[in-house]
Formats: sequence, C-alpha cells, structure tokens
Amino acid sequence: MWILKWLPDFVFYLILLAGLAGIAASFVLKFVPFVAQYRIPIQWVAGIMTAFGLYMVGAISDNNAWLARVADLEKQVAVAEAKSADANTQLVSKLAAKQKEISAVQADAHNRVQQVAASIDAVCKVPATVISILNDAAGSKK
Repeated sequence: MWILKWLPDFVFYLILLAGLAGIAASFVLKFVPFVAQYRIPIQWVAGIMTAFGLYMVGAISDNNAWLARVADLEKQVAVAEAKSADANTQLVSKLAAKQKEISAVQADAHNRVQQVAASIDAVCKVPATVISILNDAAGSKK
C-alpha cells in the first residue's frame, strides 16, 4: 500500500491508540460537560480511527510478513545461483574433457583410414575394415 511507504508505522499505532482512548474517554468521562455534549460524535470519530488503525496495523503486519518471505526467497535464489555457477564450471570442464576425447577418437579414425587409403583407392570399393573403423569412431560397434 502506498500509504505504508509514505507514513512511518508508528503513526498508525498512534491512530489506533487515539481511537481506543477516545472510545474509553467517551464512556468514562461522560460527566465532563464538553465530553457529554459531544459524546456521540467523539464515539463515531474514535470508532472510525480505531477501525482505520486496526486495518493499517494489519496491513503493516501483512506487509512485514511478505517482506520476510521475499528476503527468504532472495537468500534461496542467491544460494541457487552459487550452486548453478559451480555446476556450470563443472559442466564446462567435463565438456572440455569430452571434447578432447572426441577429438582423439576422430584423429585415431582419420589415421586408421589413412593407413588403409591405398586399398580403398585400388578397388574403388569401401572395404569392411573402413566400415568397422567408422563404426568404432561413431561408437556403434557391430
């Protein structure tokens, strides 16, 4: 609520206390001429102040509860971001290791194909050894 940002909390507590004091004064001090003369308007104004004060104190309490939940969730997000950063660094290192492994397998397959290249060119037919080499490089062994 905008009014909670505009006014400090103690103002609403003072309004609530003033309303309760006005209601009590209208009943206790009914023998004082000024209070007796304006008893009903004092009770109405004090009742409205009490209702408004109670409403705003409840709004303050609700706002504080939401702010606490937001702070708790921000802490959880910070922890999750830290874990995510750690996981990302681990993932990058594993990915680099896997990429090196893939490059080594590709280089090995290329070397093996180069070794049998003369027999491939001589017949113009793909021998079973080349298919085996490519299958090994692809990871599917027959």
